[in-house]
Amino acid sequence: MVDDVEEEFEITRAKYSTSLDVRGYIPVYEYMAGTQPIMWDRETGFVHFTGIWKCLGNSKADIVRVVDSNPELGVTKIRGGFLKIQGTWMPFEHAKTLCRRTAWRIRDKLVPLFG
Repeated sequence: MVDDVEEEFEITRAKYSTSLDVRGYIPVYEYMAGTQPIMWDRETGFVHFTGIWKCLGNSKADIVRVVDSNPELGVTKIRGGFLKIQGTWMPFEHAKTLCRRTAWRIRDKLVPLFG
């Protein structure tokens, strides 16, 4: 019998500079899931979906197909500023729904974000 291993996550707060946001920065909560940072904007609730997508082992290029085939997701793309925050950001509820469909394999790593 294999014991369930409960993973502990250290959630930190940070601010990352970017000229692509009217605030001039993105204030986030973040934690590591393996080697990928999982982040969400403390003020808007937007989720950095690129980190989740890469945690699944998918390439950044694959996320373009998902976003293009689901225009209702209301994504924001950050392509400048601190490298860690670059990628696709989407509203919390859309990210949660998309994760229910695509991220079952890493569901335990997403508990701090989605509960």
